Amino acid sequence: MKTRRCKLCRTKVPADEAVITRIHAFCCFEHLIEYSKTEAARRVGEKAKRKAFKEAKKRLQTRADVLKTAQKAFNQYIRVRDRDKACVSCGALQGVLVQGGSFDAGHYRSVGSASHLRFHLWNCHTQCVKCNRYLSGNVVEYRKGLIKRIGIEKVEMLENINATRKYTKDDLERITKLAKKRTKKITPPRQK
Repeated sequence: MKTRRCKLCRTKVPADEAVITRIHAFCCFEHLIEYSKTEAARRVGEKAKRKAFKEAKKRLQTRADVLKTAQKAFNQYIRVRDRDKACVSCGALQGVLVQGGSFDAGHYRSVGSASHLRFHLWNCHTQCVKCNRYLSGNVVEYRKGLIKRIGIEKVEMLENINATRKYTKDDLERITKLAKKRTKKITPPRQK
């Protein structure tokens, strides 16, 4: 005769007398109820621990950590937004993405020289790795491509924005949330 072991008291019970759920077996209905209560309490406790850990981790993040996260989310949005466009500098078409990506989110006015424009949508477009990393942004060709994309008025306006800006942690968290929301909104559904 086949037996099952009770999940709560660990006694062996004939299989036809056991109270069987999808996963576990119990010797009586009372043990099933008691186990359910303890499991639910354990899950609630684990959930509270995860939440406390997440909040502590967020509190310990420096401004630099939050800035890095915001820049990553913003760059991802730019790549998704411009996924069907060619490189803004040289016009190279986006092919099959390789590991690490074959296109970057390149800035017209670099983050080093104009950090206040690092999250400006007119200042950032997809750019092939060759132009962005190896040709130092290929600025002359970038300007020509940018004029074609957004117009000379906006390019000149972008070149004349010189007011500095210091992003706070709250600003950066808001930018991250907004970039992720926009990315999710325009990302095409995955093919199964």
